[in-house]
Amino acid sequence: MENALQRNPKFPKFAVCSDIGGDCEGGDRLSNLPEPIIHHIFSFLETIDVVRASAVSRRWRYFWLSIPYLNFNIHNIWSNPLERWSLEKINEKFKDFVNWVLLSQNGSINIQRFLLSCFNCVDDYTLCRWLSAVAQRNVQVLDLDIISEEPINLPRCLVTCESLVSLKLDFGNREHQGVLNLPTCAGFNQLKSLDLQHVEVLDYNLFRKFLSSCPLLENLYMKECFFRDFKILDIPSTSLKYLTIDEFLLSEPKGLRSCEIICESLEVLKLHFGLEIDKFVLKLPPTSVGFSRLKSLDLKHVELLDHSFFLKLISSSPFLENLIMDSCRFPDLRILDISSASLKSLTLDRIEFGGDELGSYKLKIACPNLVSFNIFALLLPDITLEGLNSLQNTFVFLEDIGEHMEDIEICHRLSKILNGLCGVEVLKLSGTLYEILNASLEEGSYFSASFNNLKSLILCVTMAEWTVPLIIRLLNRSPNLEALTIYFDADEYFDEWKISYKAILCLTCHLKTVDLVEFKGYENELELVRFLLKNGHVLQKLRIRWLEDVYNRREIISRIMKFPRSSSSVILKFLQPKSPFDFCEILR
Repeated sequence: MENALQRNPKFPKFAVCSDIGGDCEGGDRLSNLPEPIIHHIFSFLETIDVVRASAVSRRWRYFWLSIPYLNFNIHNIWSNPLERWSLEKINEKFKDFVNWVLLSQNGSINIQRFLLSCFNCVDDYTLCRWLSAVAQRNVQVLDLDIISEEPINLPRCLVTCESLVSLKLDFGNREHQGVLNLPTCAGFNQLKSLDLQHVEVLDYNLFRKFLSSCPLLENLYMKECFFRDFKILDIPSTSLKYLTIDEFLLSEPKGLRSCEIICESLEVLKLHFGLEIDKFVLKLPPTSVGFSRLKSLDLKHVELLDHSFFLKLISSSPFLENLIMDSCRFPDLRILDISSASLKSLTLDRIEFGGDELGSYKLKIACPNLVSFNIFALLLPDITLEGLNSLQNTFVFLEDIGEHMEDIEICHRLSKILNGLCGVEVLKLSGTLYEILNASLEEGSYFSASFNNLKSLILCVTMAEWTVPLIIRLLNRSPNLEALTIYFDADEYFDEWKISYKAILCLTCHLKTVDLVEFKGYENELELVRFLLKNGHVLQKLRIRWLEDVYNRREIISRIMKFPRSSSSVILKFLQPKSPFDFCEILR
């Protein structure tokens, strides 16, 4: 340690809070805990706060000298430092503090985690000394958050550190990526997790060599990095299980726009790219057998060139259980066939089909072990659901029905969806399709089945005239329903609801919980509450969460408390509003 650092600088001065814990010898519970537990508690604090805690208790006076978790953040040490010192002075004081802690600590204690966050204030020599010091103390987790205009080098002592298992490098922000000069020597023999954020990678061959020198690497996360002239992302690793490339927030191309991903050991692949830039094109190399171990695939703004490629991607992933496609594009496809015996969870969010604006594309889903299915579509697609015998949880969100289709065609498509979902246990529906859905349920020739397995129904409703008939028909088709959640749309327009007080099986025997969200206290809403209380014979909880800016809550509560109740055990709760709710966020 003394070889890695210069002389012990002057003891920095810090404002220390008053003695709030006393000497703790009389029964301070925290101080009497075993030292490893106290270490764990203090691991959530920054090092400056651990040093300040030395004034709270006699036992803690030298505690910071042995804590194996070090967290130095130049932004959080002082309050409003720029009001007192120049930027150069702040940098010097920060260096003094880091030097003092590293030199003062017990050098025989291994460092479990070292976090360093600072802006362009650390020269290569200073950074090298600090990294050499923590490497000598067998650091396990290293997190460097440094904004620098100059390229950053990783010292050889860090590359060859046999204790390092997790490395995170963040060298900039959305507007600036810091250059990382990759090491040319072999190393990182024990590294399992590598996190690169806002890093510019210049040389593909060197990057490939760098990854190949990590024989135990399991997790590779790259966020908003700049890959200069990369054509193929070839990861020569037989150990890598988790790969994430996240460039969703970037507003302009940063190099990696079209590439082949070669890594047959992957179990989880996540590719997220930005809305404002061209789609990222994903290719399977012709010599590859695909992702034979892949279990989860998450694609956002990715272009899949043709259907044969997609079929190859699915067929070459025999263990795939989770598939998410968000704003992905099939430029030359009209029929998307998703058939997989292993798939358990499927989310399709605003899939694009080359130039199709009228919803004329078709979806076929044949996944016998599928448990969860979520679809968010701009227009009502033509969906065929085959053999979804394991399906339990479904969310259907349509942004628009589409004026180009006849009502008969809309009812036909919607009925095909409902018939494929009649065995689900949890069903979530958006309000856009309610008028046609109500007509489909009313006309038995379109949909005559019941949701006999349905336990939870979640709806987003407006005040339109067809809302109540739809709710009643859905309740009648769900004889075993136990939980009902209704989100009220903030639409000011409404018709007067007329509710028929006829017996409904689920209300008589099974419905136990009702949640009404974004409640405004309109007469229609109050009429629905009255109906549920009067007919809910086994109702146990009715929770109402207010919409913001409802100022006559006391008056509304007073009216509701006077409504007649069929269940003597029902409990009414009125909850404070939360931040504005977006119903489609359930899909995320």
